[in-house]
Amino acid sequence: MQFKQLSRIVMILVLGFFINSSLAKVLDIKMAISSAPSNLSPFYATDANSQNINRLIHITLTDFSKEMSFSCRFCETYEERMDGKKHIIKFKLKKNIKFWDGVIVSAKDVYNSWKYFTDKEVINSKFGYGLSRIIDVKVINDFEVELIYEGFNPDNISDLALLKIVKIKKEDIIPNISYKKIVGAGPYRIKRESELEVVLEPLLKGRPELVFKVVKDETTLALKLINKEIDLSLASISPRKLFWLKENVEGIDFHNVEGTNLIYMGINHKNEFLRDLKVRKAISLLIPREKIIKYKLKGTATPASSFFSKAFSAMFIENGADKYNQEESSRLFKEAGFKKNSSGFWAKNGKELALTFRVSNNKNTIETVETMKDYLKKGGVSVAVSVQEWGTFYRNLKQGNFDLVIGQWVGFTGPAILRFVFHSESIPPNGANRGFFVNKEFDKFIDKATVEQDETKRNNYYKQALEISNREYSYINLWHPNIIWIGRSCIKNIDIQPNGSFLPLLDMVNDCER
Repeated sequence: MQFKQLSRIVMILVLGFFINSSLAKVLDIKMAISSAPSNLSPFYATDANSQNINRLIHITLTDFSKEMSFSCRFCETYEERMDGKKHIIKFKLKKNIKFWDGVIVSAKDVYNSWKYFTDKEVINSKFGYGLSRIIDVKVINDFEVELIYEGFNPDNISDLALLKIVKIKKEDIIPNISYKKIVGAGPYRIKRESELEVVLEPLLKGRPELVFKVVKDETTLALKLINKEIDLSLASISPRKLFWLKENVEGIDFHNVEGTNLIYMGINHKNEFLRDLKVRKAISLLIPREKIIKYKLKGTATPASSFFSKAFSAMFIENGADKYNQEESSRLFKEAGFKKNSSGFWAKNGKELALTFRVSNNKNTIETVETMKDYLKKGGVSVAVSVQEWGTFYRNLKQGNFDLVIGQWVGFTGPAILRFVFHSESIPPNGANRGFFVNKEFDKFIDKATVEQDETKRNNYYKQALEISNREYSYINLWHPNIIWIGRSCIKNIDIQPNGSFLPLLDMVNDCER
């Protein structure tokens, strides 16, 4: 009898142990982000964190894969055709997608969502412009739909990542509609949100809650990682602090991939000196990219061989990044008619090569520009660094009021951006050709690419335009920052995308205990 009772007690204790062990498993994943989402409504979510959280709570017809190619989310397949000038994309939809209220999502909901996003009178979405190229949405049956565009545009498919499939009650269609009035069909929905936290609850059992915590200070971020208050950091962090974490903290992993964003040195092609190609190339040869990346950025970036990183396989240019070469730079300056003056700077016709280098008041960027200034001075170029608060800096950047400037392009999805940035018709206020780069041969290839329906031919035109951009130094390409996520080692199956999308969070495995 005593043996049976003892056995029963042991079984209870063992069972209790396993129950407690299972309860110890974390039911959420706490993640750090650098800034709060500005607006969680899919109609007005323009910043990166708002857009990325919306990727988790809403579905789209297509999105981007790790290779930066189009992949289906709500669609099973899609096909394109032309009908005269009209560009038509036909989608076959998945049949097992449900709204949060349990109703199956159908082709009619694609039509309704398009109407919501292009409604200028009431909803007035921030994304109405790109989606307004769709002139009609034809519902073929419950799970087949055609999007009809007024004409072909390379951005027609890529812009569909902005078209979230949603459902709204008629009485809730009002200006500045809140996310709380919108029914989505994504794998998560917002459970609660505040100024410093957004919590997403899963629609399927077995998925963890996703808790996004705003951590603006990187020292605080480091402490939260050390204390296991944060399981995964998606926040930006300085190379210095990143290096410190690698050297001093155990139990965390560093996940990184070469990103799609571009850090560049903008050049004003109207400047009397910089309009000379040899001068632009000579300046590029005085930028020690590899040293800056190694010592200042602690290996958190990759030298840029063109506008596009390796993530854009069709556009990537091998070995296009200039390496520091002061001797070759000097030769080019001499060929361009420059001589060193008594101050040791290059001058032409008695006028010294003196340039203003504008930079925002970001500490890390200022330090990087000061390093560039030292090397340019060593190479005979007189540079005055003008540090400005962000609003003033950005206004001068948009107006092309600079000789040299450090800028960054983020969030672009393909080569169509080249028209906006470098085409002669895109000089402000008509676009972002802020350095006033004008090249007829470049324009010709961009114009061909814009109307070419065959993807292979279109990419070839873009590639030729890109090679002209490189050859003519429309920009001085610097580097592509890596996308870096820092997580506890117990967070598994993290496969980050080069555009920083939060979609890989859907595949995370949580093995942590608290």
